[in-house]
Amino acid sequence: MKQKQLLSRPTLILVMGVAGSGKTNVARSILERVNAVYLDNNFIADAFFPHTRSDAEYLKIRRNLYDALYRITEENLKLGNSVLLDVPHVAQVQDRKWQDFLKDLLARCAARLAVIRCFCSEEELRRRLKQRGAPRDQWKLDHWEEFLTRQPLQVEIPFEHIELNTEAEPGYNLNRALAYLSREG
Repeated sequence: MKQKQLLSRPTLILVMGVAGSGKTNVARSILERVNAVYLDNNFIADAFFPHTRSDAEYLKIRRNLYDALYRITEENLKLGNSVLLDVPHVAQVQDRKWQDFLKDLLARCAARLAVIRCFCSEEELRRRLKQRGAPRDQWKLDHWEEFLTRQPLQVEIPFEHIELNTEAEPGYNLNRALAYLSREG
C-alpha cells in the first residue's frame, strides 16, 4: 500500500457534481493517496430516506443533514484533520449565503479549500444512473428535464477549483487532483 500524502495544512476537499457524475469514484481514489476524513451526504441521508431524494419529507430535513455534515467537518478541521466532503452542492455553490458560510468556516478553522468538480456528458450521466439502479435515482430518471433544471450539469463555481471529466481515464484524473491538492494556497 502506498503511503498517504499529508496536506500541508487542514484542507476541506469539496468533491462536487450532480448525482452520477463520478464524485464518489474520484473521492475514493483520492482517499487512497491522501490522508483525510471522508464524509458523504448519502451516509446520513440513506439512514432516513434510502429510496428518495425528492419527496417532501426528505426536502424538509435536507438542510439539517447538511448542517450535521458541516458540524462534523468543522470539528475535524479544528482538530487538524483534512476532510473530503463528497456532496453534490450544485445549488449551494450558487448561493451567496452558503459561500459566506463556507468562507467563515474555513477562517475559523485556519483551513484551506480545494474544490474538485466532477462532470460527464448528459448521455453518460443517464447511463450511469440507470446502471446504478439506486431507488433514490428513479425520480431523476422519470423526471429527467426537471432533474437537469434543478441540478444543472454546468454551474459557475466562485472558488478556485479544478474540473474533472470523469469519462477520462481515472489515473489521469487522479494525477490532476493530486497535483491540485499538493499546491499551496
